[in-house]
Amino acid sequence: MLALAAGLGLVAPTAAVAESIGTGAVSIKGQSSELVPGTTVEIRQGDCTGAAVWRTTTGSTPSAYGAFGIGLTPGQYCIVTLAVPAPYGMPTGNTLFQMSSGNGNWVTVWLPGPISGALVAKNSLGYGVNGVTALIRQGSCVSQGQGVWQNSTATNQWSDGGFGISLLPGTYCTTVVGAPWDYSIPAPTETVVSAPGPIWITVWMPSKVVQGQGDAVIPVSMTSDQKIVEFTCSDCDSNVIVNAQGPNSSYDLLINKIGPYPVGRMLVGFLDWDSQKYDQIVVHASGHWTLSILDLDMIRSAESSISGTGDDVVFLTNPGTFATISNHGSSNFVVWATDPVSGIDLFVNTIGDYWGTTPISSPSIIQITSNGSWSITTG
Repeated sequence: MLALAAGLGLVAPTAAVAESIGTGAVSIKGQSSELVPGTTVEIRQGDCTGAAVWRTTTGSTPSAYGAFGIGLTPGQYCIVTLAVPAPYGMPTGNTLFQMSSGNGNWVTVWLPGPISGALVAKNSLGYGVNGVTALIRQGSCVSQGQGVWQNSTATNQWSDGGFGISLLPGTYCTTVVGAPWDYSIPAPTETVVSAPGPIWITVWMPSKVVQGQGDAVIPVSMTSDQKIVEFTCSDCDSNVIVNAQGPNSSYDLLINKIGPYPVGRMLVGFLDWDSQKYDQIVVHASGHWTLSILDLDMIRSAESSISGTGDDVVFLTNPGTFATISNHGSSNFVVWATDPVSGIDLFVNTIGDYWGTTPISSPSIIQITSNGSWSITTG
């Protein structure tokens, strides 16, 4: 038969060969790389002017969430976005891609839309602060616009002192509208949100600061060993008395000095055998004073050696069984420290200069009363 065909001048047809197919997937993503279901696209041949060869809407099932598989002959293709779900916007242009034979052809279409992230409130040491209510408005802090997000920071699975946010690209102003009693309201924070995400807004919370002159009563809400009081009254010329008081007759004398009080720190309720509540701090002073409420994590700390001037509370972290202590002053010098057996113990109680070694176990929180300069070294 083949010989007859050749004799008649006919050419035998070649065997048909299946054209190679390229496979892969198209994913539709927002600015924070989140997959977006409910987006309708059409794939066209060539430079977007060719025939349509594929049209689909990204699904929301686990196997097709915000994406779909493709199988096309090799060549150039164009993805035209036809519809997007709110609050996403249409992309500024079409997406061109080259289909190659074999698998592994992955194409991403980016949609302008919300950028996810979080707002986190932190104290000066970078620790999260819960209970901060923040309002996010459109525009700069000079000309704030419509509010778009408000929430209160809390502990969650990702961090302390935060809440999730989702914002469209643009400029925003974040204002703290509510804070825990022991923090002051900070200045507004301006943020420019742009792709790619995520976006993080950090609000730095200053410690509560109260300024006054003469006697005063300051409302607080604390329990023992929770807050540090920092006090200064440089122009005081008579008795300086600061104490914490509670609803159940709890009382802690923090400061009792005569004359100027440069600066000092004391831990409220440090000597309490049982945890007590305190709802006010009472100040008796003749001059202009400043009182700050600090978190316990803002305590001054060191490994095994620390020095200072005046009243203070410190934390020494290295293990040890004794402490060498010195003081150069003219008034009461008192050292209390946490102890693994007794809980809290009095290790030094004298007047004037002091040098000695005492069996303080560390790590330990140590509270010092002094009108001079002192040093403590554990070992």
